Amino acid sequence: MINKDNSVISNKKTVVACDLFLNLDLYHVPGWLQEFLKVAFPNIEIVPVNTPNSQKTNRGATVYWGNRITMKMIHDMPNLKWIHFGSVGVNRVNVEKLMEKGITVTSSKGLVVSSMVASALAFMTSLARGLHYSQFLRNKGEMSREKFDIYFDHIHELSNETCLIVGFGDVGRRLLKICNALEMNVSVIRRSKEKVDLVDKSYTLEQILDAVSRADYIVNLLPLTKKTKGIFTREVFNNMKKGSFFINIGRGETVEEDSLIEVLKNEHLSGAGLDVFENEPLAQNSPLWKMENVLLSPHVAGLSKGYWDRQADLFVHNLEYHLKGKESLMRNIVKTN
Repeated sequence: MINKDNSVISNKKTVVACDLFLNLDLYHVPGWLQEFLKVAFPNIEIVPVNTPNSQKTNRGATVYWGNRITMKMIHDMPNLKWIHFGSVGVNRVNVEKLMEKGITVTSSKGLVVSSMVASALAFMTSLARGLHYSQFLRNKGEMSREKFDIYFDHIHELSNETCLIVGFGDVGRRLLKICNALEMNVSVIRRSKEKVDLVDKSYTLEQILDAVSRADYIVNLLPLTKKTKGIFTREVFNNMKKGSFFINIGRGETVEEDSLIEVLKNEHLSGAGLDVFENEPLAQNSPLWKMENVLLSPHVAGLSKGYWDRQADLFVHNLEYHLKGKESLMRNIVKTN
């Protein structure tokens, strides 16, 4: 956590445009951090932009901090030198074009790894042990061993079963270790088929049909790119092992939602754990709301009360080096492939 000793880190004047002033704790810079920044950087002005009751942009800003910037907004802020995303994904901007303009882009990669892994594990264990069925029976006032017995063939143990991790970044690597500790077999879909320690088999995205056919749990961690958009098609879902589980804490747009609903309705899949959706928030008329074999959460897989401590450390570190003109020492600089 940052050192709140009231010492001045930099007197350099600059304007930070920030969209992290929404009415949600995860997307609102906490008061203690705002006060710290005023003391540590007394000549920095943090200006709310792209939020209710604020201007869309600030032409004098040299720094942008937030999640909802667009290339149009960047065009309207000609003095920008650094954009820091409070999220992992940076797909809202064209990083290559920004590099050509001399704009540094950093992300919050790594800050939500523990949260994401915990969410993936929560979905996996809840689906395996039928906690969603217990909740369903509880809501009907019929929770008993006798009533639960109809789900006997849907209850799993995790050990000796196979988890396919689709997207093998920081979250995937941490999840791999947890799955191994649970005595699971693990396969991964990643850019390279090179051997990875503790992984039974590696696939590329082009081999997704083969990969999903062998897994009991498919955990989607993919970012949204042109290549991954709608990658989970009807063909992919139909090729999944009968009775398997699908978990999505990556991006909702990587999934053809109607196809997923179809395989859940016909019980080709035993169940799903979904934190993200093709369109958010999830439409009130979506069949997913009432499906007994589906667990839902509102795009909060990365949420944790410890987020702002970690975000403060990262942003203050990067801000200090940005003001010193030492961008090469900043953390989480985004580069093109």
